[in-house]
Amino acid sequence: MRAPALLVVLLAACAAPLLAADSQAQDPVTAVIQGPTAIAPTSIHLYEVTVTGGPAEVNGTFEIQYVLEGANLQGGDPQIARTLANREGQFSFNITAPEAEGTVQLFVRATSSGEAGNETAEARLWVDVARPVDLRATIRNNGAATALNVTVLFYVDDRTVGNMTIARIDAGGSAEANVTFIPVGLAVGRHVVKVTADLDGDGRVEPDAGELLVSEFFYKSERSNTPAILGTITVFILAVFVLVLLAIRRQRRLG
Repeated sequence: MRAPALLVVLLAACAAPLLAADSQAQDPVTAVIQGPTAIAPTSIHLYEVTVTGGPAEVNGTFEIQYVLEGANLQGGDPQIARTLANREGQFSFNITAPEAEGTVQLFVRATSSGEAGNETAEARLWVDVARPVDLRATIRNNGAATALNVTVLFYVDDRTVGNMTIARIDAGGSAEANVTFIPVGLAVGRHVVKVTADLDGDGRVEPDAGELLVSEFFYKSERSNTPAILGTITVFILAVFVLVLLAIRRQRRLG
């Protein structure tokens, strides 16, 4: 009857190093930041941080400290590190952009704490702050038929910057399309703006069918450190008001 007891002791002794090996094989701590990388001055945006790995994976606690860093942070928030903690490792918080244009860094230090100790990791996200540019186009339907669900795309220097869909343009009528984009990396000077409208909804832009807008130009001002609230007065961006004369494709002849 002693043999079974000896067997139990041996199995228990073998299990101990296996548990120790599992604890040593924990994944390292990682922190991932998600959120917009181009925002307007003084605007508020939601960011999310996911922390995984380390001692907190086993009934522990995850913690983050987050703060904005950069040369000119006036109006930005937070400028002093803030702390959040929970057991899930999922965090969300708001960031307020500084008043001046430029580039700032969202810095996050993550800590994973548990019975096995503490481990830390760092993450950074570069965010461009720039005053938005508003592009507008008037789409006029000179055809005899109603245009439905017209997709309008805006390009700056052949790069897509936005789109919108106009539900209906009656024959002989018009509608306004507009997009707002953050001009990250846009040099001061002259740029080409192009607008296209897919009138027949076939997913193709056909110039011969009146679906291509003649390009126009606009100028971006020099960067300014003045508060964004004065932007409409002190920062001049030549607005783009483009008259688009689009005709409905000729209806196919029946028969």
